[in-house]
Amino acid sequence: MSYVESPDLVAGYASRFNESQVGVLLLAKDGTVAYGNRAAAHMFAVEPAAFAGRSLESFKPAAWQGALAVFRDGTPLLGSRFSLGNQDVIAHHFPLFVDGEVRLVTCYLLDSYQAEPYTLSSTTYKEVVSQLDTIMESSFDGLWICDHRGIVVKVNQAALKLVGLPREQVENRNVDDLLREGRFEESVTLQVLQRKTTITMQQHLKTGKIVLATGVPIFDSAGEVAFVVINDRDLTLLDRLRREIEESQAQLEHYRIELSLKQIKELEANHFICRSRTMKGVYEQALRVAPTNSTVLISGETGVGKGLLAKLIHKESVRGKGPFIRVDCAAIPSSLFESEMFGYAKGAFTGADFRGKPGLVELARSGTLFLDEISEINTEGQVKLLRFLDERRFVPVGGSAEKEVDTRVIAATNKDLASEVGAGRFRNDLFYRFHVVPLQIPPLRERPLDIADLARSFLQKIGEENRVYKQISPEAMNMLLKYPFPGNVRELENIVERMLIMSSGQEIQVHDLPSEVRTHHVGPLEAELVQGADLRHRLRALELEIIQETLKRFGSQRRAARHLGLSQSSLARKLKRSGDSNR
Repeated sequence: MSYVESPDLVAGYASRFNESQVGVLLLAKDGTVAYGNRAAAHMFAVEPAAFAGRSLESFKPAAWQGALAVFRDGTPLLGSRFSLGNQDVIAHHFPLFVDGEVRLVTCYLLDSYQAEPYTLSSTTYKEVVSQLDTIMESSFDGLWICDHRGIVVKVNQAALKLVGLPREQVENRNVDDLLREGRFEESVTLQVLQRKTTITMQQHLKTGKIVLATGVPIFDSAGEVAFVVINDRDLTLLDRLRREIEESQAQLEHYRIELSLKQIKELEANHFICRSRTMKGVYEQALRVAPTNSTVLISGETGVGKGLLAKLIHKESVRGKGPFIRVDCAAIPSSLFESEMFGYAKGAFTGADFRGKPGLVELARSGTLFLDEISEINTEGQVKLLRFLDERRFVPVGGSAEKEVDTRVIAATNKDLASEVGAGRFRNDLFYRFHVVPLQIPPLRERPLDIADLARSFLQKIGEENRVYKQISPEAMNMLLKYPFPGNVRELENIVERMLIMSSGQEIQVHDLPSEVRTHHVGPLEAELVQGADLRHRLRALELEIIQETLKRFGSQRRAARHLGLSQSSLARKLKRSGDSNR
């Protein structure tokens, strides 16, 4: 801040101090004198106008060093002494805060005789004391001034409010007495007097308040501590504000979770089912990233619903009303990848449309480009795609003009791209372009809680499309829950559609399930019973199971046959007929 940057502030000081017998300087941070009254000009033997915009250091380096310390620490500096010609001058420096920052330093200059005891009652000194009181009372923080004995010389109203005492019970008392009364747990004044250095500590006051107290020593010409200036900052308010902020953040998190659950429920109506905790986490992450423009990489086994998740992110984004262009990278021949993705200009190659053709990238303008099975792109295609992802610019095949497209990119893969990079089949730099926000969809076998809800959802959806309305029996549903679904959600949807169309009753029973579902995790006899074998086969299976258990128990055909009441040759024939004669 300089003289010209704060004319109103400087003018206010000029009106107050022009006629004062005490020298007054207003100093800016860069060391220039923003204002100097007549008394100060007389001390420096210059005209008052000569101060404006001049560096104080050029007049008196010692005077500027004191002001520099106040700018640095924000703490008043009292009793600095230096000589001006034949005069011995005492300087008191006080900070002037604007918006919590020291913007100016007021320097009061007194002849040494004005500070002698016999002149303390003079009008000039009283003016300085009055100005000091005004400055101290303007501080939001508590301010104390104590002498070398620990006696409280002066204290402002903010400090009295913190300590909870009237002025007459604080000033002219030793801080040691206040300490013994339990007004505070520890005295920063006594610590400063003992160590002769600046001390900062946290104090718990008897009033229940918590303050951060900083004590600064003021040294006399002999290097001894003459005064201690203490600044008390109320941390109680800051602590309350911190708690309020934490509570607000907790409330915001609560609303965010509620909103997320509401969005999830809305999506469930559109067959986005996620009852399991892991899948809820995936959807919550998807909803969180949807409003942004970040590139998303969705990983998961075939059939887990990567495309559905990509559509969800698109729908919940600001591009939701724009196009959603799905690119099946595995279905595009390598030789046609560039022309399909980026289009071509008219006459670009033999057989091309004479009007030219826009590519899939351009069709996704202001929308979302979904690159499914991204790992299937060949090396040349990866290079061209990398260039586009870097700048969202491309040149059509056979064209000369560069085009720019504003589109969001979502990629999906059923492979571990990091392993593909390690094997040299996928570019490392392209991997990191996609790997901005990775989302991993777990396979259906790892989230069995979703199976029942998904099955009912598909049953309702497919039933409405075909005007066929059925339910799944508890026994059939139990078998579905035990099945690992190697084809994931897609396989479940196909199974539900098959059962709905092919079953004869109004309720889908166990025998309506596909054989791979019914026979999963069951023994030979259970499998035949489930599949509906005739009585002869059932009896043979039961007989074989009994013989096998007996052989395990007795260890030889002879002993097993004796136990079962059979000859060894009969037992051997039965095993041979069953294909288990090696026992």
